[in-house]
Amino acid sequence: MRISALGALATTLLLAAGGPAAAASIDGIWGVSEGDTVACSNVHVMVLRDGRYTKALLDLGTTEGPRDVVVGVSSYSFDGARLVVAPSMSLAQPEPRQVFDWDPVGGILRREQPAPRLTFRRCPDRPLRPLDR
Repeated sequence: MRISALGALATTLLLAAGGPAAAASIDGIWGVSEGDTVACSNVHVMVLRDGRYTKALLDLGTTEGPRDVVVGVSSYSFDGARLVVAPSMSLAQPEPRQVFDWDPVGGILRREQPAPRLTFRRCPDRPLRPLDR
């Protein structure tokens, strides 16, 4: 009786953790895929962490050394198997709503909207440096 109760409890916990655990696997730094490589430095990348979307230039060379520069900030959510980034409210560089197809097995995000279609892959994750805003 105890073994079946433990099995039911374990199944319940796994099912309850499936939503947030699946969402957490998307967190990281994503760069545009260029064939077998991924552009991660001195180009715009997406930083996805805990429901927050940041568009940034990482490792930008300055006279003070490499810096991270934030270009836009928004939020993201999941709509079924799609990642949806809300429109950026930046006055300097507003961005429209973006929709990505998430392939967790292949480790890729494909931007479907707006055009052009782009494929993103994970960059090596690291803590962000102090950001210029």
